[in-house]
Amino acid sequence: MDPNTKAMYDILNKLGSVDNTSRIVAERAEKDIDLKVAINSKVTENSVSVQNYRIDIVLQEFAGKQKKFYNVVEGNKIIHQELALFETAMGVVKNLMSNKSSKVNELVRHDHDYANSLYEVYAHNFRIKSGKINEDIAVAKLSNAKEKMQHAKNKILQKL
Repeated sequence: MDPNTKAMYDILNKLGSVDNTSRIVAERAEKDIDLKVAINSKVTENSVSVQNYRIDIVLQEFAGKQKKFYNVVEGNKIIHQELALFETAMGVVKNLMSNKSSKVNELVRHDHDYANSLYEVYAHNFRIKSGKINEDIAVAKLSNAKEKMQHAKNKILQKL
């Protein structure tokens, strides 16, 4: 046990409130999915585990750059692969824990839209820097792709 945690535990134990506090937190976690996720999560360098789900962080080439993607794993089976945003992966896990599969599908669809728009942003930035096309047109397309990307991200955040 961490020394700071042990010191707090010893204080609470002397006050006789450790068991009571644990019981209250456990009761509240049954109704509050965010608290349940916080209590049951374990973070490592390459993954985040919550109950029987794991979010693996995978580095992949994306539009000529390295980008982190996220796979949602249950047991040893990947159930959602290459999600572009960590927020989406956590939202998927939270909704799976709450048995809300329709929200999971919406989150995955919006994440796919986000990834496509992000790819467009990278592509238009590359075209602008290379000077191979009309810069005004490329800047307008870049702006449009950024708006689509932000719109998709906002939809994801609304579903959380």
